[in-house]
Amino acid sequence: MYAKRKAQPPPQLPTRIRIGKRLYSIDVVETMINKGDMARHYPALQKIRVAQRSNLTGKRFKQEEINDSFWHEIVHAILHDMGQHELNKDEKFVTAFANRLTKAIKSARFE
Repeated sequence: MYAKRKAQPPPQLPTRIRIGKRLYSIDVVETMINKGDMARHYPALQKIRVAQRSNLTGKRFKQEEINDSFWHEIVHAILHDMGQHELNKDEKFVTAFANRLTKAIKSARFE
């Protein structure tokens, strides 16, 4: 209903993540149903879906694009959990925050 055919998850993405009191499952799908979507956060279903291929061009996304889309949806889920609905609707803010979060996570070192 929300995504086409389930695909194998890339090893870089978790299969589940807890945000606040919700435990989200992460579904990696071949393509999303909604035109132009790369990923989507479904709070009522406690799911985050991430596509591996564009539903507009058929092009396979690079792993970095998939990871960026995942963290973008995580920001949506966090803002939803915080009740920050106006910020959650602000795609420019969510994208800017998610880009910085992705860079911080990629640069983290545990030694």
